[in-house]
Amino acid sequence: MKNKIKKIQIFRHIIQLILFILSPGLFILAFSEFKSIYGMIIKGNFNFIGAFPSLIEFLTAIIITIVLGRFFCGWVCAFGTYNDFIHLLSKNVFKVNFRVNEKTDAALKYVKYIVLLLLIVVVWTMGSTILETTSPWDAFAQISDFPQVLSDYSIGFILLLLITVGAFFVERFFCRYLCPLGAVFNIFSRIGILKIKKSSDKCGKCKLCTNSCSMALPLYKVESICGGDCINCFKCIETCPRNNTKVNVLGENISPELASSVAIAAMVGLYAVNNLGGVILTQSGLTATTNVSVSASKTSTSQKYKDGTYTGIGTGYRGGTTETSVTIKDNKITNVSTVSNEDTPDFYQRAESVIISEIISAQSTTVDTVSGATYSSEGIISATEEALTKAEASTATSTASTSTTKAASSADTTTTDSSTNTTNSDTNAVSSDVSSQSSSDNTVTSESATTSTTSSYKDGNYTGSGSGFRGGTTEILVTVKDNKITNVSTVSNEDTPDFYERAESIVISEIISAQSTTVDTVSGATYSSDGIISATEEALSQAKA
Repeated sequence: MKNKIKKIQIFRHIIQLILFILSPGLFILAFSEFKSIYGMIIKGNFNFIGAFPSLIEFLTAIIITIVLGRFFCGWVCAFGTYNDFIHLLSKNVFKVNFRVNEKTDAALKYVKYIVLLLLIVVVWTMGSTILETTSPWDAFAQISDFPQVLSDYSIGFILLLLITVGAFFVERFFCRYLCPLGAVFNIFSRIGILKIKKSSDKCGKCKLCTNSCSMALPLYKVESICGGDCINCFKCIETCPRNNTKVNVLGENISPELASSVAIAAMVGLYAVNNLGGVILTQSGLTATTNVSVSASKTSTSQKYKDGTYTGIGTGYRGGTTETSVTIKDNKITNVSTVSNEDTPDFYQRAESVIISEIISAQSTTVDTVSGATYSSEGIISATEEALTKAEASTATSTASTSTTKAASSADTTTTDSSTNTTNSDTNAVSSDVSSQSSSDNTVTSESATTSTTSSYKDGNYTGSGSGFRGGTTEILVTVKDNKITNVSTVSNEDTPDFYERAESIVISEIISAQSTTVDTVSGATYSSDGIISATEEALSQAKA
C-alpha cells in the first residue's frame, strides 16, 4: 500500500499549486465579501442584484460548498495550500509524525467559531480597529514585501509564524482550529449532495482512513460524512486497503476522479458565469455599490458641503503620499478620483477599486479598509477626508458658494465654444465672482473652477500605452464624443493571449459603463487588467480639455 501512487493527491496538489500562483488572494477576497454581506444586512441596505458584481468570489465558493462540499478549502484556497505544503515538507523531509489526541483535537476545532464571533462582534459590528494589524492572512498576502510586513503587521506576522510552526506538526493546523471562513463553510456544507461513505460491516480496525484524514475526522466511527470539517481531499479513499471508502452523490457511488474534476470544473465555470453576470448587470445600470460602514471617521453625511472640486492629501503604504480629487454637487459627493500616489501599484489598485465606490455610495469616509491593502486604503480615505474638510460650508457662505460654482460651470461650458471673446468674458465673470469672496473662499473656488475645466474631454481619438503582464506594452485607442468615453479598443499588446482576452472582455466594458478608469481588475488577470487601465488613463490624459 505504501508504494501505491496516489493519483488523486498528485492531481490535487497540481490544482492547488496552479491556483496558488494564479489566484492567491481568493481566500481574502471571499472572506472580505462575506464581511460586506454582513455589513449590508445589519445596516438594512442589502440589495443582492446591486451588490452581486462585488461578491463574485464568495458567492462562487459558497454555492459550490453548499452543493458539493468544501472543495474550495481542499483544492483552491491558497492558505490551505500553504498549510498542506508545510506539512508535506515536515512529513516527507523531516519525518515528523506528531498527532493530537482525538478529544483535544475535537475541542480545539471549536476555536475557529470563537475567532469568527470575535471578528463579527468586535470588528464588523463595533467597528474596533484593535485587531487591524493582527491579521495573519494580511501578513501572508503581503509577505513579498517582508520588511514592510515586519513593520506594519508585526503581530500578524508573529501569528503567521506560529501558524506555520503549527502546520509543521499538525496537518491543516489553521484550517482545523483557526479559520473563520472555514467555520462558515463548515455550517453550510452539511446539506450538500456529496458524501464520503463506508460500510462498517466491511470495515477493519486499521483506522487508516482516520489516520490519513487531513482534518483528523473520526471516520472509523461513522458510516458517512457530509460536509462539516471534511474538505474533500479524498485521502481516505486512496488509503483504504479494502476500497471500502467511496464518494457518493445522491445515493450513487462515483469515482473520486470524476467527483473532483466535476467540482473544479463547476467552480471555474460558475466563477466565469458570475463574472459575466456581473458585467451584464454593471452595463445595464442595475448595480449598486456595496457599503460597509465599520471604521471610525471624521466625516458624516449630515455635514454641508459647497459645490466644487477639492483635493486632499493622505499617507498610504510605506508613508507614500496619496492625493485624491473630490467633486461635490448639490451637497453630494459625486466623484472621487486619484490625482497621484506613491503607493505600490498592486496594493493601491486593489484598494482604489473598492474604497472610492464605497465612499460615494456611503456619502461618507466611514468605510472599511480593504483586507490585504489596509494602508493603501487609509491613504485614500485620509486624502478624501482632507478634501471634504475644505468642502465644508457654513450656512452663511452656502449661497455665495453656489453662485460662484455656477459661474465656474458657466466658464467650463463656454471654454469649448469657438468664440474667444465669449470665453474671455465668461472667465472675467468668474474672476469677478471669485474676488467677491473671502480669502478662504477664493482658494477653494479657484481650485474648483480649474479642476472642473480639466475634467472635461475634447472630442476625438486618443491612444495611450500601459505596462501589462511581464512588463509587456499594451496600447489602447479611446474615442471621446460629447465629453463621453464612447469606445475603448486594443491597438496592440505584448501580453499572454488567454490572460489578456479575459481582462479585455471585462475591463473595457466596465470603463465605458463607469465613464472612468476606476474599475476593478479581473481576478487571475490582474497585470493584464492593469495594462489596459493604465493605457486608457494615458489616452484620457491627452483628451483633457
